[in-house]
Amino acid sequence: MDYEIRPAGPADWATLRDIRLAALADTPHAFASTLEREQAYDERRWRDWLARTAFFLAWRGCRPVGVVGGLSQDAGGWHVISMWVSRPARGSGIARRLLEEVARHASAHGAASITLWVTDGNDRARAFYRRAGFRSTGRRQLVPENPRQWEEEMTRSLAPAAG
Repeated sequence: MDYEIRPAGPADWATLRDIRLAALADTPHAFASTLEREQAYDERRWRDWLARTAFFLAWRGCRPVGVVGGLSQDAGGWHVISMWVSRPARGSGIARRLLEEVARHASAHGAASITLWVTDGNDRARAFYRRAGFRSTGRRQLVPENPRQWEEEMTRSLAPAAG
């Protein structure tokens, strides 16, 4: 299968909305939000989120099949959010390509590392992140939308951008 990864631009707000809602419906335990909450977001909310986050979309033909976002942090690092790949595209290597795209973007913007949170019980994602070079920071917290669910912070160093 042939996939393409592209940065999401302002015109992609509805695509971001659709793939994010699909992700929340598919794996609600993996995100610090809920389907119900995000279904209520209006166009402006989606556009604002897209404007302040570097999102990348994976496409198979004209169909989006994966998403990842990156946010700049105060200390100069970047934080990975909203990582998801549709079930038919899992195992294709697209998750790794999405993650590498956000890592390249963060590195190009001066980040020395990237972090993310992974929920307990999301063993497939945790194993994937370890294979991708992430390690635990030792920090744990309750998931904001589910105070019975814990998540762990993971980090990965980035090579300095050539330039």
